[in-house]
Amino acid sequence: MPDIPYVPVVVTVVAILIILFVPFIRRIVFGFIRLGIAIGAAVIAILGVSLLMNNETIYEKPGVQARIIRFLTENQAATSEKGLSSATCSWPDQPAAAPSPQPAPSAQSAQKGKPAPAASPAPSAAATPATGASAEEEDAYPELMTRSFPGIPRQRLFDLSEQTVNSLGGWKVLKSDPRAGTIECLHTSRFLGRLDDIRIAITPKGDVELCARSEPSNSILSFFQGDLGSNIGHIKQFYETLEPKMDEVYKEEQDKENAKKPKGMP
Repeated sequence: MPDIPYVPVVVTVVAILIILFVPFIRRIVFGFIRLGIAIGAAVIAILGVSLLMNNETIYEKPGVQARIIRFLTENQAATSEKGLSSATCSWPDQPAAAPSPQPAPSAQSAQKGKPAPAASPAPSAAATPATGASAEEEDAYPELMTRSFPGIPRQRLFDLSEQTVNSLGGWKVLKSDPRAGTIECLHTSRFLGRLDDIRIAITPKGDVELCARSEPSNSILSFFQGDLGSNIGHIKQFYETLEPKMDEVYKEEQDKENAKKPKGMP
């Protein structure tokens, strides 16, 4: 017959009996249970309200699990061509990355006065396994795909982007540089006053790139390492407000082109 773990069974039974028949112990145990339920409910409520305030959901691509992990662990977001979650952007207050050191020439080459052999070239992108595409799809967020508006003058696109920021509640322009095509903003959340930095860059080819990061918080949200979706939400909110303006611009341009055509031409 297999060995029966008598000791754990006995301990469990005794603990249950104590909880059931000793009122003082029972009150303490049930008190901790109620406290745990209350804390869990409060955490779930905070997470839910934060997602609603940030206009975010956990049910879009790349999936519930990926979004929950990101919202609880990441406190920054940046746009990219494919909308990858791993995309980052540099901030003016961040030090530039130090260049990687070059290998010193070998002693034998130095003695003969010959240059050291060249390092082996890095593998080309073609050598990337086919599974890379599916991995990118699992890491892609629709909100983080860079929006492009070709054919619109950069200055007009910059002005419309700045107007968009000024029309959004909680957003404030801190620094505007038309020559560089950058707008630095601060977002103050109505929920617990959380502060997020946002940087908008308009490229010469008509791309509008964004990145956002959360500043350290002294509120209850400081218990969470992630931003609860706030930075992705800022990027989503900006694009959703800018795109209708750009549709009007394209319509105006199309109307001008149609006005230049002779009557009767399609």
